[in-house]
Amino acid sequence: MQHLTFPVTVADDEAELTKLAKNPEWTPHQAAWIAAYQAYRANSGSPFAVAPQNFGPGVHDRQYKLYDNRKGSGELRRMRRKKGLKSCPVCGSPVIGDLDHYLPRTVFPEFSIMRANLIPACTHCNSGVKGSTVHGENPRRFIHPYFDRWAEQAIWQVEIISPFKAARFIPRALPSLEEPQKEIVAFHLENVLGIQFDLSTANEWSSLPTQIKLRDPKLTTTSVTHQLTMELRVALDARGANSWLAALLRGILSNPHAIEYLRNEAIASVLPPEV
Repeated sequence: MQHLTFPVTVADDEAELTKLAKNPEWTPHQAAWIAAYQAYRANSGSPFAVAPQNFGPGVHDRQYKLYDNRKGSGELRRMRRKKGLKSCPVCGSPVIGDLDHYLPRTVFPEFSIMRANLIPACTHCNSGVKGSTVHGENPRRFIHPYFDRWAEQAIWQVEIISPFKAARFIPRALPSLEEPQKEIVAFHLENVLGIQFDLSTANEWSSLPTQIKLRDPKLTTTSVTHQLTMELRVALDARGANSWLAALLRGILSNPHAIEYLRNEAIASVLPPEV
């Protein structure tokens, strides 16, 4: 969940179709295909404005397979390994290494190799909860990292639901967001986060009391709040504004009862023996 610069220019994206059109198999579809690319960009990839195209019998499957034939290429490999990413631009997980089709190629195979439709992501996002979901009720859609510049700010947090010993973690759009961004973020969170998020967040939560005790000898409400604030600043720098850890810490800092629980757990915890 972050804003990314486009991986290639408009001309470079369309040049791939021009190369394909030199093959008689694709020549009849060049004009319509380029028009589909232009409609995608003109509408910022919006699934409410971009309709799937029918290029004729058998073309759908051949377009779908174009990505499979090219995913090992140097260019797509570089996109998959994009430098400078602190977390997954789609879900905020601490890993990357794959590419996700913003508009799924099962529905929109005409965009299977369009670089503006390919988002660096974690494997979970490429094959997990999102699946072939395209959108919900307007304006509920997925965040588009290339077009939604507002996604570079903090846009969500984790609500911690008591009892804190067996806490539940609910992703929420930040209340400060305006519409329609708030609806878009809510839909996005509902459809990209799965069991990996639940397990990772539970682990981070359970480890916080020991971390706090190691770093804070005072263990007052004020000192613990300060420690959590510093942890958030580190998370923002190391993992990004919309990483899982940053969202969890934002949620904790907005909940005085959660802070007090962590403080009491830190006081009661036994530090591991020194090695």
